[in-house]
Amino acid sequence: MVLPQRLDTETCAIPSGGPAACGTCRSTSGRHERNARPGPIPDQGKLLAVRSKFMSDGIVPEGIPLPILRSWERSSLHGLSNGTPRRSETRLTETALKELRERNEELLISAWGEIVSLCRETQPLGGVVVLTDPNGVVLVRLGDSSFSDEAERLGLCPGGDWSEQAKGTNAIGTALSERFALSVIGAEHFCNGNTDISCSAVPIIDPCGALAGIIDLSTSVTVAHDYSLPLLKRAANEIERRLFERRYGRFEQMHLHSNPRLLGGPNEGLLAFDSDRLIGANRTAVELIGLSWSAIGVMHFRQLFSVQHASVTRQASADECVVQSAQGSTFFARMQMPTKSHGVADAAKTIDREPARPALAEPATGRDALPHVVLEALQGEGGPKLRKMKVGQLVYGANLMDETGEAILVVASGRYRCFASHEGKELTLFTLGPGDAVPLQPEMVVEVRKEGEAAVIARAAFRRLTRDHPEFGMCILPAVEKMLNRSLTMVGEMAFRSVRYRLIRYLCEMAEHDGRQTPNGVVIESAPHGDDLAMAIGAARQSVSTVLAELIRAGDVQRPAPRTFVIPNIESLKEELRILR
Repeated sequence: MVLPQRLDTETCAIPSGGPAACGTCRSTSGRHERNARPGPIPDQGKLLAVRSKFMSDGIVPEGIPLPILRSWERSSLHGLSNGTPRRSETRLTETALKELRERNEELLISAWGEIVSLCRETQPLGGVVVLTDPNGVVLVRLGDSSFSDEAERLGLCPGGDWSEQAKGTNAIGTALSERFALSVIGAEHFCNGNTDISCSAVPIIDPCGALAGIIDLSTSVTVAHDYSLPLLKRAANEIERRLFERRYGRFEQMHLHSNPRLLGGPNEGLLAFDSDRLIGANRTAVELIGLSWSAIGVMHFRQLFSVQHASVTRQASADECVVQSAQGSTFFARMQMPTKSHGVADAAKTIDREPARPALAEPATGRDALPHVVLEALQGEGGPKLRKMKVGQLVYGANLMDETGEAILVVASGRYRCFASHEGKELTLFTLGPGDAVPLQPEMVVEVRKEGEAAVIARAAFRRLTRDHPEFGMCILPAVEKMLNRSLTMVGEMAFRSVRYRLIRYLCEMAEHDGRQTPNGVVIESAPHGDDLAMAIGAARQSVSTVLAELIRAGDVQRPAPRTFVIPNIESLKEELRILR
């Protein structure tokens, strides 16, 4: 029996010919595959009866997503008749599991921070977060201890095989087979023993387009999964970003997006080049440019963009520039040069570039140089050393104070969030990236959001450094001035403008620049949320959430998705701005 395609699918913008995926559905099939349920969802007892009827008579029931129906058919073909597993409930030995984890070390390191974050966000649900290898074998499981007992009973534990061949229809195995994000609720599971749980899963794609693994959230069947997939998609996006950074940190990278506000954020496109040959990408870049994954390792810069590689490298290394794709689309881009390499071949390239370095330390051009570049040039003269900064690491300004004053943070690579905390509320002050420098005030905390390198220089050492090497002082001044200007602007906003005013003004500005007019109002897609939204208007995240909730309750703003806003009446919001002013 051949099942029909879903009736509610539409052509996906991603070219077929490779496991690409779009931001809407993360599909790899060339179709949009939303996990929609066109009709009412039957209760669990009726679902069991529907499944039995489908398998015995081949009657396609209403209200069941076609990916689930296709999975039921595959499960039957795998020999999982009568809703029981075909394989015995075995798992990998400790030795085999250790070897499997070693083979997937890059994935585990890239995913660990997101697994911990998901556990924290979903703690009230009482479930577990699971990471598997590309074959559906569980690498790690973390979460609620009470549900862990149920997960253990079902074999949802490290070393357990949750492919469709082993367990029938389940979120992990079915996401592997269908190659897109989906949920499997209660009795939608093929095996009767799994009908007491509900699961959501999202595939993780590596920078070459290969399936790297699955990130999954499993809970009791009594827990709704309405918001599980957005959380998991965000986590998968960040994991894929870290996989990209780990693999291509020593190569030239291009950061790009059609929206300049999203450049440098978690939803930017990423491309990696070896000379001018494309060697890696993330899903966002593949979608934005309209690539097939088969282009990785084959296409060159000149085939992707209508500008010269050398000119973009010159313009976009220090600041962002505008580039046009070969298809005519316009993007904002920033180039990131390779970090220092430890390999022999890369070392030779580094040596070729060494003669240009001392020029950066000359007083005549020192003000134009980046602080971390000058620091690197001073390494051989006993200057402060750059140190690795891991994701999630916190640097407390108060802990670095001495009798001479606060320390100075100089950023070479990575992304950092600076915030202050008072009475349980966090206020994001600004984000830091390569070339930034800031004094670490006692009340300031720096969180590493993207792995990189930075130098923390004690005040006394900083004074000696600027005295002995004036070129460093000359380049540090513009960086600190930039941070000071940001702070003064934010202080002025906080003193004279309410959070409501700032949020409404920001929404109106986004609507004017990036909004799309529809019959239902102005739609703003790919908008910042959470910490990014709070930072954009200079307010505590809790305060922004409160005001946004008020606007939504009043009907002034709609939020159909975490990163999408709809403003039904933009003129009404503008009028409120005039009143608040």
